[in-house]
Order: sequence, then C-alpha cells, then structure tokens
Amino acid sequence: MSQQNVEVAKRVIHAFNRRDYEKALHGFHADAVWHNTAEFPGQRICVGPEAIIDFWETLMESFEESGSRMDVERVVEGEDTVVLGVHSVGEGKASGVPLDLHWGAAFRVRDGKISRVDVHGDWVKALQAAGLSE
Repeated sequence: MSQQNVEVAKRVIHAFNRRDYEKALHGFHADAVWHNTAEFPGQRICVGPEAIIDFWETLMESFEESGSRMDVERVVEGEDTVVLGVHSVGEGKASGVPLDLHWGAAFRVRDGKISRVDVHGDWVKALQAAGLSE
C-alpha cells in the first residue's frame, strides 16, 4: 500500500509542476487540508481540493513557466504517510528574483487520495513532524 501512496503524492506534485490543476484536483479527498508551516511562504491553511488548487495556481502563476520546475529528490514512506523532499526552482514574473528552494512535505493518504499535507521549510523537519526518519 505504501508504494501506491508514494505514487499518489508524486502524481500530485508532478501535476502541479505541469500546471495541470485538473489532474491534481483528483488526488485529494473532499475534506483535504494543505498546511504550510511558518517556514514555508504563502497562505497557511487551505481546506478542500478547490482551495488547494487555487493556492497552487496562484503560486505557480507568479513564476515564469519556462525554467520553473519542482523535482522530487527524496522519498520516505510510512504506513499512511509519505514524506517528499522537493527542490523548486524558478524566476518571479514580476520581480525577476530567482527561486531555489529545498522543502519537505508530509502527505497523509487515505483510500488512495491525499487527506492532509504538512509543508515544512526543510526535509528534516518534515520527517520529524511525520514521525519518520531516513
């Protein structure tokens, strides 16, 4: 089951990466929560798939499409939690400021869909918060 959970989490990140928000939408439970901790920029809590997609669409649209990407660099699986280490790069549309950010997120998966995501500013904090280690 945990390898399936890994694929669910990766599929959503890849959909955001391609700006395929319709595909990402189907990866979440109706009551899903996306929680950005204080270490991660942006809105703190989004409830429901539509709010999560709105957050990501706004975030991704603030970066130039060409050269902007998210790469999954690390994966640790738990029973119902997957922690992904992600490297995001891009350039702000308005500011031209480059982004080069490594972050971690714990994805809780239930019945093949994401029920909660806790995003942290770094990999170690995401692992610790999920009660996992490398």
